[in-house]
Amino acid sequence: MQRSSLLLTLSGILTVLSIPLASAHGDESTSGPTNFQIMFISIVISASIFFLITRFLKIQKHLSSPLVFALASYTGSTHILLGLNDNLLLFGGIAVIGILGLSFVVNLSQLQDKIARLGLGLGVTVMFVAYFVSNHDIHYIIEDYLGITTKIAELAIIILLMKEWKQATSDSEDE
Repeated sequence: MQRSSLLLTLSGILTVLSIPLASAHGDESTSGPTNFQIMFISIVISASIFFLITRFLKIQKHLSSPLVFALASYTGSTHILLGLNDNLLLFGGIAVIGILGLSFVVNLSQLQDKIARLGLGLGVTVMFVAYFVSNHDIHYIIEDYLGITTKIAELAIIILLMKEWKQATSDSEDE
C-alpha cells in the first residue's frame, strides 16, 4: 500500500508540474504548449502509470484493469491540462483522476468499488457526450486530433467497463 501511494503521489506531482505549461486547447502560441505537446505529456503520464501498475505493483485490480486505469489517466490528465481556462474541462479531469486516486489510497469494499466504477463510467460518458454537444462544427472535430484521441480513449473506457460489469454480473449469477 505504501508503494502504491508513493507512485500515485509521483504521478500527481508530474501532472501538477505540467499544469503551468498548458492552457485551454493549447492553440495559442504564446499561451502554452500546442495540442501535440499536451497529448505527448498525457501519453507519458498514462504510459508511466500503466508501466508502474503492471511492472512494479504487480496488481491487476485497482478499480479496474490496468488498461482502463491508463486510458482514464490519459483522458483525465488531458482534461486537466486543457482546463486551466475552462472550469468544466478542469472539473472533468479532476473527477476522473480523483476516482482513480481513490482506488489507490482507500481500500474499497466490493460495493464501493462498484460505485466508483459507475462514477468513472458516468464521468467519462458525460465528457464524451459533452464534447460533441459543445462542438457543432464537423470540420473542427475532424481536425481536432487531441479531442479525437481523448474521445477514443473514453469510448474504450466505456466499452471495457461495460465488459467488466457484464463479466462480474455473469460471475455472480454462476455462484
